[in-house]
Amino acid sequence: MDIEITAGTADDIGSLEPLWLAMLDHHRRVTGARWPVRGAADSWERCRAEYRTWLDEDGALLLIARPTAPAAGPDPAGYLVCRLRASGPTFDLGARRGEVDSLVVSDAVRGNGVGSALLRACKEELRSRGVTYWSIGVVEANRDAVRLYERMGFGSWSRELLARVDD
Repeated sequence: MDIEITAGTADDIGSLEPLWLAMLDHHRRVTGARWPVRGAADSWERCRAEYRTWLDEDGALLLIARPTAPAAGPDPAGYLVCRLRASGPTFDLGARRGEVDSLVVSDAVRGNGVGSALLRACKEELRSRGVTYWSIGVVEANRDAVRLYERMGFGSWSRELLARVDD
């Protein structure tokens, strides 16, 4: 699939809603009843507000993938949001590291290289900004995403565990 990846701005956030909601449903399917997933309206409102804040503060990158075929239309096929974070006091990861917060690809084009292309574009942009390390989180039940991230060179370096406090 031929796609074009462009840098997005806060003005593009509204066009991402259908992709975000599809990803939310995907998370609901892959985690089953094990972990609670927010309702669509609440989730999108929180996501939209975070993206806007991060982009307004110049603390994130937004990359949008669109098909280049003329009949494909203007709707994004996927997008990636990468936060630029201080690397912290423990690990010498440079002044800042990239943290991929969201990688979302339309169900219609999943498996056609859109996610890989977004990750490659993000990696190049981070490199151009002098960033030497990046990270990505993934729900363990999302096996396809884990395989993609491992193919892109990510490896486990930290582990986050989750439990209810009333169990």
